[in-house]
Amino acid sequence: MTARLADIDSTGRLLVISPHLDDAVFSCEALLKFAGDARVFTIFGGDAPQGAPIAKWDLQCGFTVGTNVMEARRNEDAQALGVLGAVPIWGTELQEGYRADPPDDDHVTKLIIEAITTNAPSHVVFPLGLSHTDHLLVASATGAAVRALEVSDAFVYAERPYAQRQPGIVKRRCAELRAQGVELSTAVLSRRARKGDRSAIRCYASQLRGLQMSAFRMGLFRERYWQVSWRDE
Repeated sequence: MTARLADIDSTGRLLVISPHLDDAVFSCEALLKFAGDARVFTIFGGDAPQGAPIAKWDLQCGFTVGTNVMEARRNEDAQALGVLGAVPIWGTELQEGYRADPPDDDHVTKLIIEAITTNAPSHVVFPLGLSHTDHLLVASATGAAVRALEVSDAFVYAERPYAQRQPGIVKRRCAELRAQGVELSTAVLSRRARKGDRSAIRCYASQLRGLQMSAFRMGLFRERYWQVSWRDE
């Protein structure tokens, strides 16, 4: 167990890597609220190609044909991060459902290296890599980036709501990473930092609608973090 997350409120700069325009707040609301200097880099924040049909997921979220879905979602993200006092950094990659070809892993890794280098964080926090293709890609790319830059304080978070909706998925993913040579040490926030008030989560009305989940229900599942390192090969 490590207490290194505890100094973010006074001395550190937090950079959370988020696959989509909701994942960081859904999964790390309390941590972002606690941090004195927090920034969120969202990889898949780019607009859909002009003329592209609206994605099935966006229809489930209540968007209609002709709506600039990603602009609306960036507005939700800006509002949520404003509540938490965090700074949004929006990438322009296309999320699943709007891209024709799979994303280039090396390209995503380079984007993350650039974000870490530019923002000079004391702590980098990124997704464990649960359920969604985009999440797994960002988890892998960020792992490669923090290894290349030799980031000492790197952590992963369990993505809500996947972690709470799929029993055993976190345990299986941790076992998979350990088999790949990743060391995972549970990281615990200080008591005064463990609870978000869900107000930022509520800002993502469209995504909560698609997930058919309330902010209250999402907040019932505690935030989970692990410090990561790699065994010598």
